[in-house]
Amino acid sequence: MRIWIRLIHRVNFWVGKGVSFLLVAMMATVCFEVLSRYAFNRPTLWSFDLNTNLLCVYSLLGGGYTLLRKSHVRVDILHARLSPRTQCLLDCLTSLLLFLFTTVLIWEGVHIGIQSWLQKETSGTILEWPLFPTKFMVPLGAFLLLLQGTAKLLEDLTSAVTGRPIKDREEGPFGRREGG
Repeated sequence: MRIWIRLIHRVNFWVGKGVSFLLVAMMATVCFEVLSRYAFNRPTLWSFDLNTNLLCVYSLLGGGYTLLRKSHVRVDILHARLSPRTQCLLDCLTSLLLFLFTTVLIWEGVHIGIQSWLQKETSGTILEWPLFPTKFMVPLGAFLLLLQGTAKLLEDLTSAVTGRPIKDREEGPFGRREGG
């Protein structure tokens, strides 16, 4: 079980790190757009569409990494006052909602992605960007989030049963302390 949890952590860690470079690409295209629009009075036709698609990919594929890093928004009014074991049990219950949500996203995302591909759906702008690659990011991102949620559930169950925190939670997916 520990091997699978570590594998899921590593996959989401590397996907998250890889996707983070999309921010650099987005920043570069926005700077290029601003420069070409205001300095040369020659706006681009592609910058807005490209950045919209990159933002979708960044947001969708970063969900598993965000859960790995415990960076999702959370209301700790009740949760922080509970014992660590009770926190783990509550997290196990809320994992069911995550599984329901991600399963629906995967199911519907695959359906929408296939429809977009079969219909050769495009952005409707002058460049006619194909939309199916971006739409297929919905089920892929949901699957990565589901995997990370499964790893978290297994860790929470182990912590709830043993009463001890999982070592990886403090050390990160590679067995060493990480910042953040």
